[in-house]
Order: sequence, then structure tokens, then C-alpha cells
Amino acid sequence: LLYKPIDRVTRSTLVLHDLLKHTPSDHPDYPLLQDALRISQNFLSSINEDIDPRRTAVTTPKGEVSQQGG
Repeated sequence: LLYKPIDRVTRSTLVLHDLLKHTPSDHPDYPLLQDALRISQNFLSSINEDIDPRRTAVTTPKGEVSQQGG
């Protein structure tokens, strides 16, 4: 439960995907799961688009540039 917020969204997206895969298409919750999965995927996509590689680049003490994971 102490994951970073983005990790929680990513994991929730995977859970929603699995739930949808195992839910019959005629189940009353199927459209709601589709919507939730679509919203979660769009949110993750928007985060990926907002990440600018130049913003995460950090100069090390030796003057080298390294990429920081987020």
C-alpha cells in the first residue's frame, strides 16, 4: 500500500484490464469496467506525454548527464 501514486495507478490499470478480460460482456458492470480502464489508460498516457526527458536529466558531479527514473 505504500507504493508511489503512479505505481498505484499503473497497478490498478493492470487489475482493471484483468477484470475486464474475465468479466462476461453481458455482465452489468462490463461497460463500467471499460470506462474505468479507458480513463486509467488515458491518465497514464497523459503522464507519459507530459514527461520531458530534458527535465529528468541531471548532471552528475563529474559533469556526466544521467537520466533519473520517476
